[in-house]
Amino acid sequence: MSLEELDKKLVSASENGQTISPILAEGVKNYLIDIDGTICDDIPNEEPERMLTAAVYPDALITLNKWYDEGHIICFFTSRNNMGLNTMEW
Repeated sequence: MSLEELDKKLVSASENGQTISPILAEGVKNYLIDIDGTICDDIPNEEPERMLTAAVYPDALITLNKWYDEGHIICFFTSRNNMGLNTMEW
């Protein structure tokens, strides 16, 4: 999702007459999801060669695609160290 697409999901907000940080538009959810053991195999940092071949959990992929298609924001996080791997290939 590009920054422009993300901006379209935010609306201006105020509280007590003061501008506050933007909030998500009505019906939009922001999902923050760990990678290992949640959407794919849990791979220890000591075995970085396995990261490119981690198996995605099929039900997780279906759910994530559904949420994305519904217009929700999905952010992934991990405690993986990069060990020189390009995670965009994952």
